[in-house]
Amino acid sequence: MIREFISDRMSLLLITSILAVTIFTITMSIIVGDKEKKNMSLKDQLTEINTLSKGLLQIKSIVWSKEKKIGLTNSSGVVSTIEQILKKLGIEASVIKPLGKRHVKEFAEQDVELEIQDIDLNSIVNLLFRLENAPQPIKINSTLIKTSFENTDRFTLKLTASLISKG
Repeated sequence: MIREFISDRMSLLLITSILAVTIFTITMSIIVGDKEKKNMSLKDQLTEINTLSKGLLQIKSIVWSKEKKIGLTNSSGVVSTIEQILKKLGIEASVIKPLGKRHVKEFAEQDVELEIQDIDLNSIVNLLFRLENAPQPIKINSTLIKTSFENTDRFTLKLTASLISKG
């Protein structure tokens, strides 16, 4: 009887142990499966974020290059920009006067008044072309061309222009 009791107790202990191990194994496999699904979901999100960040960096570099191309980065000033253009053309201005700075939305416009005396028509056209196609965005506000009485082939040019930059 004691043997049967010990044997029944051993059997009961063995069955209980097997049952506990089985329940533990099933529970752990369910938990591990959930963690693997969550891990795969996080990996997918990470690859999507990496893809989006690469796209964002490409867009950022394109915007930076476009800003640099049109001169929306820091510029040295409207007077020096106009002087550089005049120097390239071999023209000397009698007056280059900065008029001030005004803000229009997110941009700033630096105005300048330019007066050139004794200039020919070809030089005026070249100057206007260079101003229009300058690397920095320059807006021509007004232009006044007067002929001289002594020589009708020579002119006096008064020009008001603005250098546009980020404000």
